[in-house]
Amino acid sequence: MQRVVKTVNNIEFSQIDTVGKVPDLTNGGRFTEIPLIQRIDPIFKGRARFVVGAKLQPEVKVDVSELTKVGGFCPFCPGAYEKYTFPFPSEMVAEGRIRVGNALVVPNILAYSTYSSVGIYDTSRHFVPIDEFDHSVVGNAFSAMVRHARAIRDYDHKAVYSSINANYLPSSGSSLIHPHLQSSHDYMPLSHQGHLIQEMALHKERFGRSLMEDLVEAEIHLGERYVGSIGNVAFFAPFAPSGFREVWGVILRQGDIPQIDPIDLSDLALGISKIISAYANWNLSSFNFALTGGGPDAREISANPLFRIVARSNPESYYRSDVTYFEKLYSELMVDVTPEETASALRAFF
Repeated sequence: MQRVVKTVNNIEFSQIDTVGKVPDLTNGGRFTEIPLIQRIDPIFKGRARFVVGAKLQPEVKVDVSELTKVGGFCPFCPGAYEKYTFPFPSEMVAEGRIRVGNALVVPNILAYSTYSSVGIYDTSRHFVPIDEFDHSVVGNAFSAMVRHARAIRDYDHKAVYSSINANYLPSSGSSLIHPHLQSSHDYMPLSHQGHLIQEMALHKERFGRSLMEDLVEAEIHLGERYVGSIGNVAFFAPFAPSGFREVWGVILRQGDIPQIDPIDLSDLALGISKIISAYANWNLSSFNFALTGGGPDAREISANPLFRIVARSNPESYYRSDVTYFEKLYSELMVDVTPEETASALRAFF
């Protein structure tokens, strides 16, 4: 076992090189050693293991037409959302519902947080296929969600922990087929959000610099996982991913979600559309993402909004979940594609 630690730009990249001992099927079951790499995430401190030999990425595109066809009740479809969704109170959102193009933001009827909303990418159709998440679809939805975040912050100055998140298709945890986003605006941070804010504050105190900006500079310097930048938004595959084909995007302008500049938001949306396009090209059809804000002292601690997206299992009739006891009970991730491979393949889309 060999532990390798690289420190670049005040960021520590820690990797443990070891081996797994398994029978060789081509040599009568004789035990042999297979490389096994373990990494520690420099930001969230989770661990990832890279498994050699088992490729879980689908060889062909999954047909989701049966799953996504119109049938039964959908509150977000044309002719339904006007009746089955509700406006925000006028003192919270003056116009009641927030619209940007075909995107719509309405209150969430489930109390995930103090203030939660649902953002519908497109109210003109029941389903947005994964290969149709273009710049306009993503940009309109994010613009509407950030408008809602600003309205909430103006309405309640104590709801200072904001995030914008999404599940796409049931295999990612979505309970509705009609594609949508969700937001959280609360008095307390989500667990990983709280950890991220703490790490950003400690980094600023120790080094006088932004943690996320130091991480981006380190990834650019190393050149192995950095994908590219669009305007002020830098994209890269994380050193120790939390799932399959994970990609991060950092807005290199400090602040919180309500403070995101419209140009930066548009550039983020363009990058997201490119990543989802790559997922479609790789025959992946489900994902989660999160845009996490830096809390009430974002500018004081030099916080940057962080976007993370990860592919999930395809929603086939008898699909294998990508969450096993390793992930669920030990918070240790197993993936079969390294971030270096993800970054290399993704650069073609930027």
